[in-house]
Amino acid sequence: MNERRAFWTTLALLALVKAGFLVALGPVTLPDSSDYVLFAEAILAGGDWARELDLSEDLIPLTAFRGIGYPALIALFKVLFGGAWDWLLITLQMILSLAATALLWRLAIALTGRTWVALFAAWAHGLGLCFVLDQCILTDSLNASLIIGIAAYAGHALATARAPGLGEALCLGLVLLLAFLLREAGAVMHLALWPLVLVWAWKTGGSFRRAVAVLAVFLLPLGIGVQAYKAWNQMRTGERFITTVGQTAMYHPAVDLVRKGYPVFAEDPLLADAPFASAPLPANPGIVFTQINRHLKAAHGMDALAVTRHANRLFVEHWRRYPLARAGIYVGRLDPRYAYLPVMPLAGPERLSLWAGGPTPFPRPGEIWRNLADHGRVDQVLLLVIRTLARLVSALLTAAFLIGVPISLGRALGTRGWRIPALPGPLLALGVLWLLVLAYPAAYALIYLEDRYLIAVVPFVTIGGLTLAAPWVDRAGGWLRARAGAGRRTD
Repeated sequence: MNERRAFWTTLALLALVKAGFLVALGPVTLPDSSDYVLFAEAILAGGDWARELDLSEDLIPLTAFRGIGYPALIALFKVLFGGAWDWLLITLQMILSLAATALLWRLAIALTGRTWVALFAAWAHGLGLCFVLDQCILTDSLNASLIIGIAAYAGHALATARAPGLGEALCLGLVLLLAFLLREAGAVMHLALWPLVLVWAWKTGGSFRRAVAVLAVFLLPLGIGVQAYKAWNQMRTGERFITTVGQTAMYHPAVDLVRKGYPVFAEDPLLADAPFASAPLPANPGIVFTQINRHLKAAHGMDALAVTRHANRLFVEHWRRYPLARAGIYVGRLDPRYAYLPVMPLAGPERLSLWAGGPTPFPRPGEIWRNLADHGRVDQVLLLVIRTLARLVSALLTAAFLIGVPISLGRALGTRGWRIPALPGPLLALGVLWLLVLAYPAAYALIYLEDRYLIAVVPFVTIGGLTLAAPWVDRAGGWLRARAGAGRRTD
């Protein structure tokens, strides 16, 4: 198979599929989308909010609650493209997603030298979670494309033994800064990239001191950006912080404990007198968060940042007081069904259709055999078979990656005197990408985790699993071809 032709054909076909769904469904808006659009409208309207902001005026002050990056981009597209801003923004998201796919292709080739692995990984990424989120007015797609780009670029360079320059590290750091401006979680999640950058520079540069220098240059734009963002908030509010998103998100762990029967609201002096402290909580956690914020503001005069800091204190206190309960909730957030994410050829397009308010081609539980018997819906049976096979392949790839990488690393280190720089570049790349993959669910599960938060790391599970499975697949293919050849000679 011609690798270059396969590369461009894959990107072109993925672009056509994405464009077709965009034409059919249009830009998809979800509950969080309205926040970004309202923030963008505030930017366009001007006013004093950028210079002066009273954190106690609104229950949830939008320009402090959300980061400015995505709303600023929306505002720019509104100025440039008017009423078509959302269509052009989605187009940009799709283009950057395809660029991330291209970098993943290069990484797969560097790790395995096999075009079929790159082809599989590209289609798995192109039709997976990114297929859904590329078409949504959310920060997830752009943020994930930037993080994937950094990790795939560095992983490719490590696998091919190309040393990083300081200018190169600075440029990657600027990309990391953009990712942070889109999602404030980047102020913490950048830690997951440290091993990748450090090992890349150490392995290819030959000096740990230079590796530390490369990492420092890589982190420099983010460090300056985070401090500048805090300084801006201090100028307009008198307080240094990034966002107040914790005034809702950081109460997830407390709500989890209450649902498990722990009276953490009744035990807290600021929440004990709230009506919800001694009553069953609503099923929707967003309603609970609003109740908490309203009570703390009305009963204790707390502004948005004070509420955020209260949530942070509860988080630490509950781990100290209820470590086993919190650990159980933490493990419970690591849903085994996340193993189905690497390969979603039907589930991705189906979810996009559902989020856009459309139908699902799959039958409801218990209806498949009735639909087959009464309406001849053979297509639904085939769809379920394909989805089941995709889930099986996904689970096998996930298991191969999570289990196989540390085993391979351990064996290789044992034969090389446990010296990390002595390991082959491709195996080292797999190892640090393994750490990156684990860091995302491990960090998010502390607060709240859903599958779309893993969009930036799922492609590396696919590529890593395929890298370990590829020799076995090649052997199986060779054996089948040999058997088929023997059969033809016998005939």
